[in-house]
Amino acid sequence: MALWLIFAVMTGAAVFVVLGSLARGRDTGSDAVEADAAVYRDQIAEIGRDRARGLIDEREAEGARVEVARRLLAATDREEAAAAAGSTARRRIAAVVALVAVPAIGLGVYGKLGQPDLPDLPLSARLNEKPDAQNLGNLALRVEKALEANPNDGRGWAVVGPLYMRLGRPSEAANAFANAIRILGSTPDREADLGEALFAAGDGVVTADARAAFERSVAGEQPSAKGAFYLARASEQDGDVAGAVARLKPLLAKAPDEAPYLDALKGELQRIAAVPQLPPPSPEQAASIKTPDERMAFVRKMVDGLSERLAQNGGDVGEWLRLVNARAALGDVDKAREALTAAREKFASDASASTRLEALALGLGLEGRGA
Repeated sequence: MALWLIFAVMTGAAVFVVLGSLARGRDTGSDAVEADAAVYRDQIAEIGRDRARGLIDEREAEGARVEVARRLLAATDREEAAAAAGSTARRRIAAVVALVAVPAIGLGVYGKLGQPDLPDLPLSARLNEKPDAQNLGNLALRVEKALEANPNDGRGWAVVGPLYMRLGRPSEAANAFANAIRILGSTPDREADLGEALFAAGDGVVTADARAAFERSVAGEQPSAKGAFYLARASEQDGDVAGAVARLKPLLAKAPDEAPYLDALKGELQRIAAVPQLPPPSPEQAASIKTPDERMAFVRKMVDGLSERLAQNGGDVGEWLRLVNARAALGDVDKAREALTAAREKFASDASASTRLEALALGLGLEGRGA
């Protein structure tokens, strides 16, 4: 409603400005009348000179002066009438347009195309808003046209590669990253980007070409964290879970506190641990849980029961991983470490189980970084 009121005030102000100009107007016939008056004054003067030279007598001179004066009055009347009529008509038309047509057309167009109920979008929200696929596609198209004209523009290939990844076109992204490396040279980040594109193009499999790119990305003095991450995935893919953890452990230890990939590393370690979920409550148990406090009490009772059973009867590594993870999720860090220690003692001779326990401990921050 406030928006419509603002529009009304703005329209009214604009109309009154136009009408004010029309009301002042200007004397459109004054210039023509003045020119005619000058001509007729010259004629009267000429009549006087003719009379002085004796070319005409006094009667003829007086008659000529009367005729000239009549013509001057008639011309003046015609000019003023035409000017007044034309000015009045134009002002009336302009006034009608200003008062009726302009607001009507403006409101009609806004009613058709405008969105007065659209909520405000602050600048911060616009800056944080993710670009849509259409905008990214248009940007990619512009870069592609530039690359058609200059295919050896390495920076252009480096720019369009991430766009292709965002658009879900990993094969084209891999080609773009390869061209950027060919023209601009190899760097850890470019090699890691190439490997990631090849990984995505291979449906989540670290192919030989992707592995080679990742290996190059970690070979220098400043190895790529992304490259190491995917090499860990490659090791797991080959069945070498211990090798995957060995890749991620130093990466986690050396990561800066503000590193954006810290959570991803911890999540990857927890994924490698493959912790089974707690069993869901039965329908009867779920029906008896009414509040969040009751749900928390139910989970604690379940976890305590699991702990007692494992202490008495042992259990497999999956159950111990479940216990450690549940204790940490409930905030019982000390109990989580106690369960971890007991599990390691039990599975000390089982390399696979020990690796999964280590991965979970690192991923939960029970040891290593965050411990």
